[in-house]
Amino acid sequence: MLLKGLERSLHGMRNEWEMEFVPGGLEALAAMSQAPFDVVISDMRMPGMDGAQLLDQVRTRFSQTVRMVLSGQSDKAAVFRAIRPTHQYLSKPCDIEELKQKLRCALALRDVLDSADLKQRVSQIESVPSQPALFEAMWMQLESADPNLLQAADTVSRDPGMTAKLLQLVNSAFLGTASSLSCPRQALSIIGLDNLRSLVLSGGLFSELSAALAERLAPIWRHSYASARFAQAIARCEEARGAMVQDCYAAGLLHEIGWIVLGSTYGEEFDRLCSKLNQEIAGEKREEEVFGSAHGPVGAYLLGLWGLSDPIVEAVAAHHAPRNVNPTIFSPLLAVHVAEHWDRQWHGTPGFSENDEIDEDLLTHLGLKERLPLWEKKCREVDESRG
Repeated sequence: MLLKGLERSLHGMRNEWEMEFVPGGLEALAAMSQAPFDVVISDMRMPGMDGAQLLDQVRTRFSQTVRMVLSGQSDKAAVFRAIRPTHQYLSKPCDIEELKQKLRCALALRDVLDSADLKQRVSQIESVPSQPALFEAMWMQLESADPNLLQAADTVSRDPGMTAKLLQLVNSAFLGTASSLSCPRQALSIIGLDNLRSLVLSGGLFSELSAALAERLAPIWRHSYASARFAQAIARCEEARGAMVQDCYAAGLLHEIGWIVLGSTYGEEFDRLCSKLNQEIAGEKREEEVFGSAHGPVGAYLLGLWGLSDPIVEAVAAHHAPRNVNPTIFSPLLAVHVAEHWDRQWHGTPGFSENDEIDEDLLTHLGLKERLPLWEKKCREVDESRG
């Protein structure tokens, strides 16, 4: 009945999308073996093969397909099993307009990355590795007999990998209703320490890199956290609303997540590939030659798959070249563009330096260039206060 209802509700989209509706997992895999599909949406509870089992098969056999699960059951263990192979979670009964919007966003991702190899690598990622010290701190906190929510939230809010994963969960229908937010502390509060402990200790929600790769990426983690604090300060200068301030912080923390994704997917080969980057040539052009894409679109592709908000995905994709998306007002993209430039200028990011400058012509066009001195002053105050 649910399947027939969805088919009727989506009938009006038949001229835009080719769709197939099947009663179970085996039929879905048979259909996918005959023709490529951009998206698969699975119910969690099905006869013979449940949603977690189906999406795990899809992840292995059809890795570029966006994987969504539809769940209305309260069986926590079953929902937890779906976390690893699932990109996005939808509640049941499903709001048809929300479903259409999710599908539009998922299909738009096809244009973000040109490299089929990178699409395959990124779509298979279950978690973005964390800084070893923060991973250990979170592990110890969750194994504690009396874990501290504030301490755990502080750890999460410093780490791009943990933040991205929690925002993926809290902005979807995981464990109930979706919450549209970008604050890692609020995300952890909503998910709860008990659920987080189960997910981390038994479900592998978070992960860490080898010591060698972690050392290579250490400057990126430092730069990301600094950029997040600077972007937050810039948003406050503009007296932005709370949600905008949170978006700016999250976008700053996540804007270099593409480098972490590349490091984790290429492994030992990553260091060799990085050594080929010629810093005398525009960074993004060389990244495309070496990896098949610049790090911005790589990070944006993953966060788009995971259903994070458009302002954050946009900031991650275009932080070096904001005019590519033609912004018309102050946004997380502009805050991160300026914030990350100043951190590079003041502290550098060894091995990942960029030669680009703040796009002052764009800021002038938007009437924001005169705000730069105040933004810089506030960012320097934040920089001097860092622990």
